[in-house]
Amino acid sequence: MVENSTERRQFPRYRHDLKALINLDETWDTAECRDISGCGIRFITTQRPNLNKTIQIHIDNLGRFEGIVLRYVEDGFVVHLNASTFIMQQLADQLACELVDK
Repeated sequence: MVENSTERRQFPRYRHDLKALINLDETWDTAECRDISGCGIRFITTQRPNLNKTIQIHIDNLGRFEGIVLRYVEDGFVVHLNASTFIMQQLADQLACELVDK
């Protein structure tokens, strides 16, 4: 049996429209965080950092993270968070609580 992509995900993905700052080459640029999980984020932006580049991220109300650019999408790019399993689980729990509280 072949798993589909949602069954392979480590954490649930949530649709959020959060403001973010991304540090590219020592410059902070604005971006919109569209989809987020405990281990990854999709950003809406015109910026195209190099693939596999490690970038600094600050997301309103969630804090500061480090991520590795995985791929480009039509309207931005996707990063995998560079964090411990414990931190990723805390983020996933926080996202789940915020979704329930709204």
